[in-house]
Amino acid sequence: MNGIRLFAFIALCMISLISSAAPDKKEEIKLRLFRGEHYTYDITQENTIKQDPGDEVMLSQKIGLKIRQDVIERLGNGNFVMEASFLSFNLFMDHKGIKQRYTSDTVNVQNKLYKSLNFLTTIKLNYEVSPEGVVSKLTGFETITEYIQFDPELSRLLRCFGSEEFMTEFYNYIPAQNVAVGDHWSAGGILPDMMKLKYDILYTLKEASVQNLTLNRGASFNYSTEVPLAGDKTGQLNETGSQKGILILDPKTHMCISSDLDQQIEINLPSENKPDEEKITPLKVNTRTKILLVKK
Repeated sequence: MNGIRLFAFIALCMISLISSAAPDKKEEIKLRLFRGEHYTYDITQENTIKQDPGDEVMLSQKIGLKIRQDVIERLGNGNFVMEASFLSFNLFMDHKGIKQRYTSDTVNVQNKLYKSLNFLTTIKLNYEVSPEGVVSKLTGFETITEYIQFDPELSRLLRCFGSEEFMTEFYNYIPAQNVAVGDHWSAGGILPDMMKLKYDILYTLKEASVQNLTLNRGASFNYSTEVPLAGDKTGQLNETGSQKGILILDPKTHMCISSDLDQQIEINLPSENKPDEEKITPLKVNTRTKILLVKK
């Protein structure tokens, strides 16, 4: 009988130890890649600009980019050498009823967007990324920058995909230390649309399983600057915004499997025709960006 009681006591102790330790299990979220691997992503972004009264849509834009990330090799310092290729690009834009479309899968020299955008599928980016997600030695965006210099409209058409921050923030979810479910950590972000505003992103490890790791993402930011008006006058431009989203990672490689991010920005523009004390109707810019791993 004493043996049975002793066995039961030990079993209860083991169960107690397991149950108390499980919630505190730490995950080491570092990139684990191997030479020759390929990761192809479909990235879609929907942008709308609205203005009261009635939240009238002034501009609607949908962008689609397919990009392949190739692991070329691993260096002696631990960094991975990567090559990113733009496989396809499509765009739909509706500006107050004036609609424009472009898809790289169709050759249409009559489409005025074709001349501006058909170079994109020749873009190849090369860079290094550390296991901690730090991107360095990025080359290839020079071509896009040169096209934008001759065609400033490209910045608005490409949105975030036309700046280096698009790639440097592809891996910025990786924490500096091991984390358990419920833990939070911060990462730096940059908003190209807001004069490259730097802001903090808060990540939370929501769930961890053998199938995936689920992260919550949230941020808030504001930007203010003086802008010139008619004559010698200046006005205050104010932008405030927030982000909320979810990111799912492969538990083995810690590469993104999918991501869904909502961003809302409110822009208060100064007016040359209204007195300073009169309230200006703000613009509301909503952006939803989705990333999906479609081929590995």
